[in-house]
Amino acid sequence: MKRVVDTTFEGAEKVKAQAADVLEEAARKLREMSITAKGEELKAVLDDAGEKIERLRAEAGHKVEPVEGFIKEHPLMSIVIAAGAGALAGALLARRD
Repeated sequence: MKRVVDTTFEGAEKVKAQAADVLEEAARKLREMSITAKGEELKAVLDDAGEKIERLRAEAGHKVEPVEGFIKEHPLMSIVIAAGAGALAGALLARRD
């Protein structure tokens, strides 16, 4: 179980980093365009970024499937794990004050 969660977390972090890279690349391209850029050029940059984000979204969906399978197979354990994580987060946040 821990391996599934660790793998999914690592995958989510990878997808998040890739999404940030795609958005940074699109922003860079938009900054480099001249003010007089045509609408087609702007649309092409935005379409390219949108396609990359859709691919990342699909990849993220595949990374979540193992966790969903675990939750369906072990619902009680999943609830206990979620409650424990919530209690731990609450305790850590309470200590900050």
